[in-house]
Amino acid sequence: MAFYYWYQNDPELYQAEVMAMQKFFPQFKINQLQDGSGRLYWRGKVQPIPGGLTWDVMLIYKNDHPHAGVNEYGGSVQILPISPRLKDIAEQTMPDLIKTYGTYDKCAQRGFGLGLPHIYRENFGRNEEYFICTADPKYFKTNQAHSTSAATALSWACKWMMLCEMWMNGEISDDVALEGNY
Repeated sequence: MAFYYWYQNDPELYQAEVMAMQKFFPQFKINQLQDGSGRLYWRGKVQPIPGGLTWDVMLIYKNDHPHAGVNEYGGSVQILPISPRLKDIAEQTMPDLIKTYGTYDKCAQRGFGLGLPHIYRENFGRNEEYFICTADPKYFKTNQAHSTSAATALSWACKWMMLCEMWMNGEISDDVALEGNY
């Protein structure tokens, strides 16, 4: 009998995901979305910078994990900050960017979009949400030896959160934050 969900089709991959998250991020717990999709997610908190923001984050698997991310930004594990919300951070940072570059259009031309680098937006439930982009499809390959995992995606997201905080605090420049020259 064929199963629809990745965790039913590949119980070894599911166990590897659980073991990696328990080893590297034991504060995260796995659950299933209550929207009828059958999608699994991890939820927990991280504080990438001691004394900095505490991020409440969901790591949401796409149903065809690990293959979903091959041609998409974000990979097969989506990173959704619950608190702070990326939209709220963007609304706080946009006035400063507008002061620096003059208009919202000039900010967008520099690639800041919402004012934050390396994010994408997608519908999640009834809301449009902003996700941290942890995988660029041109650099990502899926096969038996290489695939995304929740632990890997979260480690990249922690790096993004740390750099985002440093950028908001003026510790790194726009160009460093935007271009990823870190």
